[in-house]
Amino acid sequence: MIAVLDDKHIDAIMASLMDGIITFDGSGHVIMANKAAENLFLVREGGLEGKTMLEIGDNDILAMIEEVLKRGNEVFAETIIRPRTQIYRVHVMPIKNDVNKEIEGAVAVFRDVTDARNFDQMRSEFVGNVSHELRTPLTSIKGFVETLLDGAMENSTICRRFLSIIDAETERLSRLIEDLLSLSSIESKERIINLEPVCLIRSIRSVMNILGPQISEKSLHVEFIYDDQLSLILADEDLLNQVLINLLDNAIKYTPRQGKIIIRSRQRDSRVITTFTDTGMGIPHESLPRVFERFYRVDKARSRHQGGTGLGLAIVKHIVESHGGEVFVESEVGRGATFGVSFLVV
Repeated sequence: MIAVLDDKHIDAIMASLMDGIITFDGSGHVIMANKAAENLFLVREGGLEGKTMLEIGDNDILAMIEEVLKRGNEVFAETIIRPRTQIYRVHVMPIKNDVNKEIEGAVAVFRDVTDARNFDQMRSEFVGNVSHELRTPLTSIKGFVETLLDGAMENSTICRRFLSIIDAETERLSRLIEDLLSLSSIESKERIINLEPVCLIRSIRSVMNILGPQISEKSLHVEFIYDDQLSLILADEDLLNQVLINLLDNAIKYTPRQGKIIIRSRQRDSRVITTFTDTGMGIPHESLPRVFERFYRVDKARSRHQGGTGLGLAIVKHIVESHGGEVFVESEVGRGATFGVSFLVV
């Protein structure tokens, strides 16, 4: 026995669909629209019925409906339906008579593909950035190797200088690959996060010792200020150290010789907030929303010269957010920058 759906069941199914669906008669007037379609065009329940797309106010979709009603072909398009900013894939199909196959109307399906298109764009940009970052040191290495093979090896001074450059570029490639693998494992959740009570004060002091040679080389003054009764935080200690190393290393790179870096840790309710303030060149206001993006550099030439891979702050952001924390940055050009992270207390 075959069950036949009545109007009540059909209405329930249509209302539950995430895609917007509108059916039109042979003259292009709306016969029926589900709730998702009404929300899409910002009208009340039943507000689309009896109208044409010209009255609704979308000429692009009107042209698609007219094409289907006239020729009977399915049409597809991706468009932004104002006043919204999402991208919709619109699929319009003819409704034909079962007997003589005459066109009796059309049905349009609206699917939000904004996230998919944004992902495609991000993936394309990521591949392009990785290719560029890999190509630059490889081109340099290849050029110096060719010069050495062409006879420069006979001059020991030139040979040593070229080999030093090749070694530095190779080290840069290695750091880039390590950062890519680290970021990938965090984003894909392959890296298991082992949360445990951690003393943030001890971790910061340890990181200051690790980066001591870089601090001494630039004669920097690094000050650590913290609350006496600072609670333990809940974190994966290895990942926490990676965050602290990246933030302090970033501050060291962009602080001029004999400059100052201040690290502050304070507790606010259920979180411990730690900031790294440098006395560097600062960050333009328009760049602040993008500093935690992969491969984004405020000063591309300077960052590469200092050995940055463009992934350090992106790694910080993903690690902190995977712990339920937050990242932020404050800066003014010429007045340094402050990068901050928060972690939950035990």
